[in-house]
Amino acid sequence: MKKKTLVATIFLVLHLNSAFSQSKMNVATIEAGKSKYQISRYIYSHFSEHLGNCIYDGLWVGENSPVPNIKGIRTDVAQALKRIKVPALRWPGGCFADEYHWKDGIGPKNQRPKMINTNWGGVTENNSFGTHEFMELCAQLGCEPYISGNLGSGTVQEMSQWVEYLNSDNESPMTGIRQSNGREKSWGVKFWGVGNESWGCGGRMKPGYYSDKALNYSSFLKNYGDNQLKLIAVGPNGDDYKWTKEVMQEIGNKFWGIALHYYTNHGASATNFKEDEWFKVLKSTLKMEELIANHSAIMDTYDANKRIALVVDEWGTWYNTEPGTNPGFLFQQNSLRDALVAGINLNIFNNHCDRVKMTAIAQIVNVLQSVILTKGEKMVLTPTYYVYDLYKVHQDATMVPTKLECENYIFKGEKIPALNISTSIDNNGKMHISICNLNAVKAVPLTCDLKGFSISSISGQLLTASQINSFNSFENPENLSVKLFSDFTYYKEKINVQLPPHSVVMLEVLGNQTIPDKSIVLKNIARGLNYKLFKGEWTKLPDFNSLNSVKEGIVSGMEIPSEIIGNNFGLEFYGYIKIDKAGMYNFKLTSDDGAKLFIDREEIIDNDGSHAMIEQQGSTLLSKGFHLIRSTYFQHGGGSGYKLSYSSEYIDYQSLSEDLLYHSVN
Repeated sequence: MKKKTLVATIFLVLHLNSAFSQSKMNVATIEAGKSKYQISRYIYSHFSEHLGNCIYDGLWVGENSPVPNIKGIRTDVAQALKRIKVPALRWPGGCFADEYHWKDGIGPKNQRPKMINTNWGGVTENNSFGTHEFMELCAQLGCEPYISGNLGSGTVQEMSQWVEYLNSDNESPMTGIRQSNGREKSWGVKFWGVGNESWGCGGRMKPGYYSDKALNYSSFLKNYGDNQLKLIAVGPNGDDYKWTKEVMQEIGNKFWGIALHYYTNHGASATNFKEDEWFKVLKSTLKMEELIANHSAIMDTYDANKRIALVVDEWGTWYNTEPGTNPGFLFQQNSLRDALVAGINLNIFNNHCDRVKMTAIAQIVNVLQSVILTKGEKMVLTPTYYVYDLYKVHQDATMVPTKLECENYIFKGEKIPALNISTSIDNNGKMHISICNLNAVKAVPLTCDLKGFSISSISGQLLTASQINSFNSFENPENLSVKLFSDFTYYKEKINVQLPPHSVVMLEVLGNQTIPDKSIVLKNIARGLNYKLFKGEWTKLPDFNSLNSVKEGIVSGMEIPSEIIGNNFGLEFYGYIKIDKAGMYNFKLTSDDGAKLFIDREEIIDNDGSHAMIEQQGSTLLSKGFHLIRSTYFQHGGGSGYKLSYSSEYIDYQSLSEDLLYHSVN
């Protein structure tokens, strides 16, 4: 009996050592104290094109359809998309955009001219879904419209008038036409794509020629009222680094973003596959990491301050179309494999949120890697939809730097990382860890080592299935869905989790973030900040400490004093910010021209350079009490502007009020 007990004990010790050794191979070091960049909610945007049944039957059924709708928009689809908090929607294309003439899609529907959709199936486009219908769709979804303008077959005048039609409240022919079509007030559309795939279906242009055209267009796309356009230039196709380099050389600061297109393109079945096809697709989609890193490095050469966003506004899987469907409609099923593709890419985008500010999966309904499928009155939520539902917690959260060391998933001599991860902390102080296990057949253990975050409780959610090619069909619409997950343990700052094969896991971690106390004890203070005014002509911020100011004073808020007029001046604000509750604080600094923000002598936002009104963001942990705050700004001819706002888990974005800002009194 004793001998059996000893053997059992030895076996248990060996087993535990083996398990510990294995989990030690797979470690995610999560640095909560090094959080700085926000994950833009626009990373979770979508793409809709006049292609197949994306618009018609997918999003739009018309007011007289037996399918339940509100003003022609499918009610079931709209409700499902609201649930995943779609932040922006790109339209009308795609390749369709550079053959689309927007005036054909306004006015009475029975008077709108028809056209042939030469790109997608050669079908007749009746233009019953146009500008007003798209804006109604965005209103029902609560999302921002992102319009892709016609650079290929259109004109500068055509696109500039579209901007005016949508954005101007002045009296003009375009606003008059809009009002006659039933819309009195402008919509204020911010995001505008200046062409689409101009290296291909958008015109077969060379990068230098495209850059010249895009700059020409940008001169005539005007801001109206307070609305500042965010122009997005055509970027590269996959690894075309030459395109990125030449366009970045030319566009300067005239564009908010540059678009990258990359599809996980694999000519095979969307559902009829085994482990070899599973592995090929995941290996292919992991190339997104390389593309973003390499294109970002090129962009850094011309834009070290990361003012220009990398916008991945077409990405996703592209398989053979489903048998019996129109090949030009690009209809494909959506399996658990696609859920892994979505999770992997969204993790990559999260981790590169310093440069990646927007993405759009292709496409939202019934086309390629869609989140929804429709057929008459039926609707199916795909596995990709459930990933977006899980990952919506990352929207506008602060990215937590996460270093992953993990084993490889090896298949027939080839290898890829077995795990993929990203982490964020939201405005309520909750940490979310999203993890993908790429291994098709093996559970993988992972130890999460949290630095600067002590755990009080954890809950988990899981998306997986018994078969790697499982999918939701119209006959079995709930074959895959999110389930509760509890295969983890935790103690203090460590989590040990057992990740099932071929799975996506989301952990929500409640606890306390360690916030270093950098507050200052002050005695003689008064409300308001010190400021110094400098005169000079600069194209980037000078060292104001080496210059003599022409005026000094006190301001109640961080804004340009009303008495300062004219061009070519600099400002330095300095003093203290009062923090009532410790936590993560997010700041937005919008300026024309350059500006920087420092808190506790640490640079939080760099928005330097000679440029139009541009917004930059930054985050920092602040303890309760008074903290040093300093901001520098310069104006270089032309327009001027400076605005600083902040948010935390306690408040939404707002300007820094005078009761937060103080200066020392001698």
